[in-house]
Amino acid sequence: MARDTHPELTSFLHIFNYGERHQQSLRAAEWSRWDSDGVGYLSLAKVDSAIMTHLVSKLGHYQGEKVWRRFRPSYIRAFTFAKDVAPVGHVAGPDGDSYITKAEFRLLISYLRHHATWFEVFALVDGNSDGTTEDDDRRISREEWEANLGEVRHAGSTFAQYVAFRTCDEGSFDVMDADGKGMVLLSEFCTWVEKAEIAAGTPAGADLKIGDDADEK
Repeated sequence: MARDTHPELTSFLHIFNYGERHQQSLRAAEWSRWDSDGVGYLSLAKVDSAIMTHLVSKLGHYQGEKVWRRFRPSYIRAFTFAKDVAPVGHVAGPDGDSYITKAEFRLLISYLRHHATWFEVFALVDGNSDGTTEDDDRRISREEWEANLGEVRHAGSTFAQYVAFRTCDEGSFDVMDADGKGMVLLSEFCTWVEKAEIAAGTPAGADLKIGDDADEK
């Protein structure tokens, strides 16, 4: 049965609710916690650790770690999107990795929220189950997609109000399955949602196509 509330996602979004432009002062305070060693940039490992620390501090060790693990597959997607959309702000380390700077921090928080929500919907379809179970393989088959179209549309009208979810149909699978191999990966799923938001000119789409958040340098 479709649900309108998803407690773990709700907790995640509430705790990381400082991705809007008008929340700059709150974000400045949070930046000092994320960049705890004061080097001025965040690696993926540092982001992952900061998310877990933040969740545990707010929810307690057990629940905080549970929520952190649930959405962990989405963090690398959000990190990659944030660093890729603001190339001018990149810092490249000695190992060649790219990092998130303070100028990109708002985008990172915004993208963490988007990608966690998208992952929640992806997980509803993957394995035909609510949440992450042993039947999940982080891929969506055509059969899973068609069996769960109602769930996705319901999500689009409730907790995950994105254009792609509200308007999806059986043919959406072929749009997502870019390589034509018959399975949709999380990366393809996220790209599908992102492109629909940008094309529709939604507030989320405006964030997703940003080139540089220079206002917070």
